[in-house]
Amino acid sequence: MKTLREHYSRPEVQREILDFCRGRWVALHLLSSGGKLIFRRYADRHKPIKIESLADLDRINDCMLRSIYATANVYRRLNRVEDLYDQANIAYSTPTWDIDSDISNWRKTIQVAREILRFLGEWGIKRSIYIKWSGNGCHIHINERSISGNLIDKYNPLALAYAIVEYIKSKIPLDFAGALCNGKVIVENKMDLTRVFTCPLSLHRELDAICVCMRAEDLEKFTPEWIDPQKFKHNPDWREFKDGETDKLAEKAYKTVGENLFRPGKRRRKTKPLDKQILEWLQKKE
Repeated sequence: MKTLREHYSRPEVQREILDFCRGRWVALHLLSSGGKLIFRRYADRHKPIKIESLADLDRINDCMLRSIYATANVYRRLNRVEDLYDQANIAYSTPTWDIDSDISNWRKTIQVAREILRFLGEWGIKRSIYIKWSGNGCHIHINERSISGNLIDKYNPLALAYAIVEYIKSKIPLDFAGALCNGKVIVENKMDLTRVFTCPLSLHRELDAICVCMRAEDLEKFTPEWIDPQKFKHNPDWREFKDGETDKLAEKAYKTVGENLFRPGKRRRKTKPLDKQILEWLQKKE
């Protein structure tokens, strides 16, 4: 376990994990003394695990840390369990496409990712995109801060993120995905109240692999060697974004996906606000 502790003690690794986790609810895979993986989301007295400082990360690293994850949601406060389910407490939510595959299918995974990036590019979203290759597959993220404050104030951030992911996912032709992948690469919308995604430079829970970030222009150059823990290739520019770059897509997705989810046919349902409907629907999925 010495190599695990050394990995999470590296300044570069600590910096990337700390910057990504700040404000997010953290989840961990820890190794027991017998080598068994233990999944943990709460600290003592059932408080949400969070990483706000290097001291927090050092304490976690002393607990036989294997892998580290963080929510798509960024919270205003994270002091008790109730904070996690307070809709008004969600400051931002990171739109994320989960491309599930196997590392042996990495070329097909790239082809599917390329299709998602193409649609996002048609909506003018370029600077605010980054990709995380987490092991067997990858995640495509839009930086949550590329959605302007006026939209965040108007709609619930998680509802917006869910709608963005679902809208673009619906644009991928089924015949393209099926013919290309034969079911071996799956695009999923896992945006919900408690979903976590692998942190940059975290080790995979099972594979001898590390989660690396890349920009859209890096995708065509990717090879599995990039996720080798001993010689990984990681782009720290995942932090970049352009304010308001995602607004146009967010507005369109919110209106379209909301109608498709909660309105039978084309009839208008007069009921509670759409953002509340989406959050209630997401909670039922949990």
